[in-house]
Amino acid sequence: MKSFKIVTGERGEGKTTYILSHFSHYKGYVTVHRNDEYLLKDLETKEETLLLSHNSFFSEAWKGWYINSDAFNKANEKLLSFSNTEVIVDEVGMLEVEERGFATFLKKAPFMDIDLVISVRREFIKDVRNKFFPSITPTIISVDRFL
Repeated sequence: MKSFKIVTGERGEGKTTYILSHFSHYKGYVTVHRNDEYLLKDLETKEETLLLSHNSFFSEAWKGWYINSDAFNKANEKLLSFSNTEVIVDEVGMLEVEERGFATFLKKAPFMDIDLVISVRREFIKDVRNKFFPSITPTIISVDRFL
């Protein structure tokens, strides 16, 4: 990777808002919380896809959520196609540490020709770094400083 930044904070402190206001020209995905569901928003196409729901729309379950694995698979495929660009992956956490979600992309990201920005809740930073970026020192941006 050319550069690596982690935007961190607690739930609801504005990680996604910070990313959208400071890295709006980047490619990738942000997670939108709406009506007790999570949608995946493609920053290039602006398309939103249902990602996580408490309703059993999808067969894969995780900690009380049903996961749209197809959406994650398509997002991982697209992220892995990027080269020589700036990339965002919003809301990286225990789903990825447990080999789901964006894990496929995150395993390969350190070897890609990209500038990467991810958001991670403060409580998950150590797990995410140990799993995917053990030898890379990121720039940490704590959003609580900007509220």
